[in-house]
Amino acid sequence: MDNGEIISGRLRVALPTIGILLLLAGWQSLAQFVVADPSLLPTPVQVGRNLWAWILSGGFMPHLLATVYGALGGLCIGAGLGFVSGVIVGEVRLLNRALYPMVLALQAMPIVAVAPMIIVWFGIGLASKMALVVVGTFFVMFIHTVAGMQAAPIELLDMGQAFGGRRWRIALAIKVRASLDYVFSGLEVCAALSFILCVVGEFLAARAGLGYYLRAASYDINASSMFAAVVVLSVLASLLALAVRVAHHRVVFWKYRKH
Repeated sequence: MDNGEIISGRLRVALPTIGILLLLAGWQSLAQFVVADPSLLPTPVQVGRNLWAWILSGGFMPHLLATVYGALGGLCIGAGLGFVSGVIVGEVRLLNRALYPMVLALQAMPIVAVAPMIIVWFGIGLASKMALVVVGTFFVMFIHTVAGMQAAPIELLDMGQAFGGRRWRIALAIKVRASLDYVFSGLEVCAALSFILCVVGEFLAARAGLGYYLRAASYDINASSMFAAVVVLSVLASLLALAVRVAHHRVVFWKYRKH
């Protein structure tokens, strides 16, 4: 490893750290010198104390796990179905012409508009939260997968046909491989979207979860608790998106490898 790679690696760690520190410093200054009312905008220190007290009280983990289960469970189902459906629709031209415009129209529909119906169908609890996440992430993954399937290099497709490759073998070996960059980009979007949709479900109807806790704190006008829940949600979504990005670079290594 040369000096350039060492410096580049250190910068990848240092720059986000500096950005976070600047954000916290700006937040602290705004809360302390501009707003100066903890009931409206607590300082990072006050939020940290509230979060630590929440953890020590034993009430943190049930809400955290409820949200993580709902978000990750729905993400796995929705993204998986979206990927498989996208591969099939991206390969079968008749299905592409028949279904793709309809999926685009449904994807434009606000998920919040159908959330009450989903809660009526699946009830209050984990199932309804997962269903919301499934619906939202399915469309994102489906559209990205279809776009990736259609972006396969024509020269590779011609080569596969010239060597006598069968249709679905060419699709799996060339088109799916070419779509992975699009798929992981969509999965990164889904990673953040899954927590947003899960919290929407918890806001509307839930017995536990960070969204449920956030709603209860808003009723009590407890700004420190509200910010603590928002901070935890931001960290969870960021960590999941980071994990997807790392996997993206590992799997699609031919694009991101260093020359």
